[in-house]
Amino acid sequence: MHELSLISALVEEVSRDAQERGVSRITTVNLAVGKRAHALPHALLFCFDLIKQDTILADAQLIIEVVPPVFYCERCGLNEVHDKLWANCAHCGLPTVPAGGMELEIRGYEGDGPDARKENKN
Repeated sequence: MHELSLISALVEEVSRDAQERGVSRITTVNLAVGKRAHALPHALLFCFDLIKQDTILADAQLIIEVVPPVFYCERCGLNEVHDKLWANCAHCGLPTVPAGGMELEIRGYEGDGPDARKENKN
């Protein structure tokens, strides 16, 4: 289960950043997970609850935004969102190239302290 190592890295990264900012406790972590990232949201949540113990994230909630796959057609330039892992272009029928939905990104966190809100702007 690679979700365990992913969540371990997330807890380390958020803890390090929060401690540098003087944050004493994290209450919420926002994570974007693409459907094509091959990470199961329920497994990430389970691992988060295990790993966060005895850290400044012990009381934190992990909020996961599932990002749908996006495909790009190199022939006609169409971008499409599909609930599939692979797709052909709806306009010309040729195979498309994955262009999104592969994210595994910490979007931000909130907590208690002088600089306790951190958001990644995309």
